[in-house]
Amino acid sequence: MADEQTGENAFEEATEEDTQLEAAADALEAAQNEQPGWWRWRKAAALVTFGKKADEPPPPPVEPVSSVRGTKPDFWKLAKHAQKIKSIPPSPKRASYPPLAQEQQKDPEDPTRIYWDMTFVFPVKKEKKDDAEEPKSDFQQALGDMKAAVKKRLKKKKKHQFDHTDFIGKVTAAGLVTSAYLSIQKDEIYVRVGATHERLCIQADNINFPTPLDEDRLRLVCEAGLPQYQIEPMKIPERTPPEDGEKTFSRFRAYQHINGKYDTSEELAPLYRRTHEHTGFRGDNSQERTLFNSMRRLKLMWSCINDEPSLGGAGVAVEKRVQQKKILAALAMHNQRERKALYEHWVRASIFTLPSRIDLQGMLPFCCDCYLEGMPLEAYKEYFGEKQGLLMAFKAHITTGYLMMSLFGIVVMLWWANTGSITGDGSVFIYACVVGLWSVLSMESWRRQERELALKWGMVGFEAQQARRPQFKGIPDMDDAVTGRPGAFFPPHRRTCRVAFAKLVTLICLGLSVAFLVGCVYYKKQNATAGALVNSVGIIVFKLAYEKVAVKLTDAENWMTDTVYADKLISRLSVFNFVNSYFSLFFTIFFYCWAFGNEGKENKGPCRMGAFRKLQQDLGILLATQIFAQNITNFIVPYIQLIVKMKTEGGLERDENGVARVNEMSTPGVEYLLVECDEQLDNIKATTMEATQYGYVTLFSAAFPLAPLMTCINNLVGLRMDAYKYLCTYRRIQPFGFEDIGTFQSIFELMNYLGIASSFLAIVYRTDVLKNYWPAKWGAEPSRHQEDVVFMVICSFYFGFMLMLRVLIDDVPFDVELQIKRNDFLNSKIIDHVADEADTALSPTALTVAVEVKDRDTMEPYSTYDKLFGRGLEEAVRKSKKSRRGLCGPSRPGLLRPTLRPRPMPRSRLPFLPPGRLTLGDRPT
Repeated sequence: MADEQTGENAFEEATEEDTQLEAAADALEAAQNEQPGWWRWRKAAALVTFGKKADEPPPPPVEPVSSVRGTKPDFWKLAKHAQKIKSIPPSPKRASYPPLAQEQQKDPEDPTRIYWDMTFVFPVKKEKKDDAEEPKSDFQQALGDMKAAVKKRLKKKKKHQFDHTDFIGKVTAAGLVTSAYLSIQKDEIYVRVGATHERLCIQADNINFPTPLDEDRLRLVCEAGLPQYQIEPMKIPERTPPEDGEKTFSRFRAYQHINGKYDTSEELAPLYRRTHEHTGFRGDNSQERTLFNSMRRLKLMWSCINDEPSLGGAGVAVEKRVQQKKILAALAMHNQRERKALYEHWVRASIFTLPSRIDLQGMLPFCCDCYLEGMPLEAYKEYFGEKQGLLMAFKAHITTGYLMMSLFGIVVMLWWANTGSITGDGSVFIYACVVGLWSVLSMESWRRQERELALKWGMVGFEAQQARRPQFKGIPDMDDAVTGRPGAFFPPHRRTCRVAFAKLVTLICLGLSVAFLVGCVYYKKQNATAGALVNSVGIIVFKLAYEKVAVKLTDAENWMTDTVYADKLISRLSVFNFVNSYFSLFFTIFFYCWAFGNEGKENKGPCRMGAFRKLQQDLGILLATQIFAQNITNFIVPYIQLIVKMKTEGGLERDENGVARVNEMSTPGVEYLLVECDEQLDNIKATTMEATQYGYVTLFSAAFPLAPLMTCINNLVGLRMDAYKYLCTYRRIQPFGFEDIGTFQSIFELMNYLGIASSFLAIVYRTDVLKNYWPAKWGAEPSRHQEDVVFMVICSFYFGFMLMLRVLIDDVPFDVELQIKRNDFLNSKIIDHVADEADTALSPTALTVAVEVKDRDTMEPYSTYDKLFGRGLEEAVRKSKKSRRGLCGPSRPGLLRPTLRPRPMPRSRLPFLPPGRLTLGDRPT
């Protein structure tokens, strides 16, 4: 009885405390604009005031005063603890918020300005039908009771279903604001999520968000020093001394391209560069003057929602919930101002605009700052993030190389058209050498450019921080195998069977593809053009089909991190695409004569000439077909998907007269109609297609020098088509960081080696170049052994040349490496306030001491080498006597002891004796 009364009293106290909590929240809302401090928002601050009166708003935390970077109160753990106290999910404190037009009138860096940059779409729960009013017979009633009893018996404890109320409660506790409404069809719930500028700044501080620093302001701070933190003035040199001619030793200035960890302290706020200062639109500074543009705000809001509460996040695994269909879509909202600017400068760029910027400083020594302007890559990165920016930069780099090679290819084709000779002219050999050299230099220059972009974008060391994939599933009741703490682990023995099954399925798919390609080869014998078209279409169909199979197989293998998952999928797709895309071309150039003999001899010359011409024809048709299919899949298919989605979601209807009408919808509703983009898979497919085109150029362009021109035109159009589909037909991509292209770098380098071998293999064995230029003194024609020797010598020379270039060309340029060290140093001084090391100052009389040199060492007695390191003669004699006594043994009565006569020991077996030490008369034994 007493326990029941105690429980009732506790319930009444909890009710009173809940009332106080709500009152404290209302008081905080009323005094939000007057109260200073870091935390001005909703639920979490009110929870800290648990148990206080409503008319006493919570005092702001006191900022720590320290000479080093201060640690802020662990506010989020308090909020998490308070959330456990009160189990009711939190709700927005306002019924409505000011419209976006009113918010945009505020200063971009106003702490109270709310940025509504993300929207989440949830399904509406279907209500169960009430069958109580329907009349039922006795048998139906009894059957229903039996079913209910069985269900109750077998009923398991249901897990809590994640819905929009849980999501709103978690993100509200994390300091974000929400606004929810129904769709026009009342079947989805749209939840807008916003964050104040102050909240974004604090999250950036929590995760050490890399933010570019302004060069001029940073220079002033460094040259003045920070005496309050015991940091002396820093004047970093940019030129050598006058005695050395004042020469520059780096392309970068001392304080250029420095990215610092964000800190909320007031003294560091002016150092961070604002968005209008680095838009990348060639002097177009019409963007808002704010600390974070839409791309950076999206990354910070994603961190606020996905990170653990200890890092200031809500702990919602968005990708996992999307995969479970608990969240229908996570929409990163387009910024109309930035989107229109990028559309004008990228999609509508002139066709004569170079894909990437070309610096002429290295080519023209007299030109200090000369360059050819290219596409606004910096602006593309500032809208889509570093991952998309780096992949687009790689595509632009390869396209620039294609542009250079296409000019040389056109010259070679015109030469062939003039001379009428292909296989007997030395021009094919020269072209193959140039392609091999271009491919090696192109990849080496990209490796250096990649590190430079990582420096400029603050992505150096980004891949060291790898998070677990939301799709990863560990075995139950097992902690992390590394730390032993709660986590997820999947043992290798469970994955082995899945990997073996995936390899078996891949082999079966490869077998089917090869069988189809062999059939196409024999069909080409009857109708060359139709066979080539069927071959091209089949390659595309097999590629698309295996992409879906490879994704399923890689998902089943259950890899932990995105990097490992991407590497496995890339490797699997690359192996299949290599066989699927290149088998028919290899068969044409190397096995055509073996399969079909010396056909075409009357009009095409010998068999070698016919194989080379058929390779030209097949490669041209194959490239044209794939370029056409790629443009269709990038433009027409997404547009059709958009029309279908508009019809199903109520965005497009027909009136009474049958005329199509576009309905007005909310901005998130319109963006929900756009095509969903799987960023990782889409990037892997696009880069795999780029690798396939690169293989066509490096492996077979010796037979068809117009291949670089076709791929160049395709990429020039593709650069604009990719931006168009991401800006107009696809949902906005959630921006992520990226350091390098990873496995694709190895794949492209492998293509270089295989391209050299393939080109010279075709020239030596399938052309008359070697025969026409063979010296007469070595015979009329080269034998097969001599052809093998020539091929091995050429390949060995080129492979050695490639390795020499790898050794001579640094992967990281000197100035990039120097700037990375400057970045780390300036972060430690300006951001972390690491004090200078105290230098020991020597007094003027420190070196004037009295020195005394004695005649002998008085620390220990003198000795000899023999005593310290050698064994003397006396010691050798003593040991030999002991050994003789040990052989004879002790005498016993009644036993005859045999007399052993020792043998003289050879001098070669004497113990080590220094020369001149034999002074005793006894002979050593």
